[in-house]
Amino acid sequence: MDNSRSNIPSISPAAVVVTAVFLLVSIIGVNWFTTFVPLVLPPQASAESKSVDELFYILMIIGGVVFFLIQGMLLISVLFFRARDGDLGDGPTYHGNPLLEIVWTIIPALVIVFLAVVSYNIWTQNSEPKAAVNMIDGEETKIKVTGARYAWTHTYETNRLDADGDPIVINSGDKLHTYIGQNVDLELRTQDVIHSYWVPAMRVKQDLLPGNPDFGGRPTDIRFTPIRVEGAAYPAEYPIVCAELCGDGHGRMRGTVVVHEDESQFLAQFFEPAIYAILNPPADPVLRGEIVIQEYICNSCHTLDSLEWSSRTGPSLNGIAERAGERVAGQSAEEYIAISVWNAPAFVVPGYTEQMAVFGPDQTDANHMTAEELYSIVAFLCTQGEQSDCDLENLTEAIPQAIKTAFGLEVDISFGQDDAEASQPEAAADGSDESEADSESD
Repeated sequence: MDNSRSNIPSISPAAVVVTAVFLLVSIIGVNWFTTFVPLVLPPQASAESKSVDELFYILMIIGGVVFFLIQGMLLISVLFFRARDGDLGDGPTYHGNPLLEIVWTIIPALVIVFLAVVSYNIWTQNSEPKAAVNMIDGEETKIKVTGARYAWTHTYETNRLDADGDPIVINSGDKLHTYIGQNVDLELRTQDVIHSYWVPAMRVKQDLLPGNPDFGGRPTDIRFTPIRVEGAAYPAEYPIVCAELCGDGHGRMRGTVVVHEDESQFLAQFFEPAIYAILNPPADPVLRGEIVIQEYICNSCHTLDSLEWSSRTGPSLNGIAERAGERVAGQSAEEYIAISVWNAPAFVVPGYTEQMAVFGPDQTDANHMTAEELYSIVAFLCTQGEQSDCDLENLTEAIPQAIKTAFGLEVDISFGQDDAEASQPEAAADGSDESEADSESD
């Protein structure tokens, strides 16, 4: 057998023609295939999505051509260079073809450089900070996203003031509300492990990285601008998912981006009602607690039929009021529930691991829970059960006493309404005087 290095395999003209035809068919086929890609991709709901999809099409075309070309070369090799009938000998040994090796090194290198340049340009364009971000009613608003196993929490730090003169913070839970044309800039933090905030319809994804827990983790940013989707009805909803495996509840860590048609719809259907609800909460602590508890990430781990929660990472809250008084000897049901909410590591139900975050007034961002909010949540949980161990006839005294015993804090059960109530008698007196005057004149 001649093993000379000068042996170079010959390629018949028919093989060259077949290769050229196969390459042409591959290009046409890949181009045809990309026309169907929009049918399987989510809608292009952000200004950034168009450039991301263009890059995706480029990758599809290059990858498709390479794939079909390689498959074609394999087919040609089988058809034109297969062992003939009766040929039982070994084929000749080839030690390489320098020209061919140079070609297949240069071409992939050029393709990689091209993709790197295009990808970098798109990334810098989409991640570049924008002017006038998170504009709400003519003012920039800070929007924060907190990721924790296994839920997203969105908060809006508004410029509106509450009765105490403090800025109002809207907690919209797992929903991010925005509107078409708003330049959204989110500050992301994680409370535990790495999470990844992914909105497929917006074509944006950003990891949340652990850091100093005293500051809620290391902050990262994500930016996008919602655009109108043809045929969509507004408000339109798009899913938020976690794209980083974070535990057994990873698949349930979902949220929703609610895109309103314009700022006026955003204000009318979300922002103003949220402000009103904060400034005018229900007086009944049970009703208030039902609202407040849904602003936190409790639904990500617990089951509670009355609120349609179905997670199983943590113990079920169904019937919690029936067993709270029996958990710890000498401890009231109200005290047990209060400690379980604010300092969950103090109690770990058998069969479950310690994963629940610590809440309280000293916590940051999404875990900041006031004593008044705790009071309302405990009042609501005290009603979850056919038979309650709580003193339902005396919740306004039993729960504040439990919080004071457990944490040494006083609770304002009037929720800051004392001043408003103090002004009512004067108004009533004015009204009664007018009524008496009217009756006398009659």
